[in-house]
Amino acid sequence: MQSESAFATAVKIWAAAAWADGIISPEEAMVMRAIVSSAKLTDEEKQTAMSWLDNKVELADVDLSNIAVHDREHIYAAALGVVAIDKELAEGETVFLERLREALQIAEETAKRMRAAAGLSS
Repeated sequence: MQSESAFATAVKIWAAAAWADGIISPEEAMVMRAIVSSAKLTDEEKQTAMSWLDNKVELADVDLSNIAVHDREHIYAAALGVVAIDKELAEGETVFLERLREALQIAEETAKRMRAAAGLSS
């Protein structure tokens, strides 16, 4: 399997964030489709990314090794935004965000500030 681009990896993380509570809400699907449609991805990457909205992806499905250190907080912030779309923070989303924070090696205090900025209290 060919390695996906760093941006495709970011989109996969955001799709996994949308799936974290077990479903993709209509609002999450709409935002994710807009992101994928406007992203600088190849047609093949876009097709693959769209499939992530129909077939559940999880953090374990994502290879985080090609994410540059300087992009990690941005990717985490966008994942917070995806989780916040439906204005509800489910337990699965809380667990997902903590696992993502650890995987991206983001300090707890930094993540706490970022969650507050995204309007997520926890």
